[in-house]
Amino acid sequence: MSSLALPESSVVLSDTRLLARTMTPYAGKDTVYLKQASVFRRGTEVVGVGRFEIAESCYIEETGHFNAVEFNISYNQLIYYTLAAAVRDRLIPELANWSMDDYWERQLPAVLISEMRSRYRRPINSRAYRAELTITDVEFRHRSRPLIALQTRVDFTDDGVGSAVGEVEIVLVDPPTAAERAR
Repeated sequence: MSSLALPESSVVLSDTRLLARTMTPYAGKDTVYLKQASVFRRGTEVVGVGRFEIAESCYIEETGHFNAVEFNISYNQLIYYTLAAAVRDRLIPELANWSMDDYWERQLPAVLISEMRSRYRRPINSRAYRAELTITDVEFRHRSRPLIALQTRVDFTDDGVGSAVGEVEIVLVDPPTAAERAR
């Protein structure tokens, strides 16, 4: 995971306005863990890289390490930012017709985790850690209703000691219709 080890000067800074808008659902609960993020294409994959800090857990006394709840919240924040940037910058062909309004309208009700597997190799310091999230595959599915499935993997680390990894399938259950886009 070499991109997480890049020197500070090589890391593309967050779009702070996009980050703030994306974190709006978390701001009122004081659970914005994602402090900086960038999104880029690497070959056919879309990659989101983020820096996180948890000053105080939102649900439990200090455990001294990153755990499953923080994994899930941090993942959610990075996927939301990655998707917002991907829609804005047209990085995912299957989302090329989405507007930013389409995304903001669907951010919470239509972006769902359908499957999640995680593994914790070594404890991560939750006060300062980073992640690389990669969207490895995107597939349109039409079952009882249309949806878009994204296969992702995520790697969390701190200063190189802690490590957690995961594979997550995200489904976008309410893609905009042609009629909506024509408005």
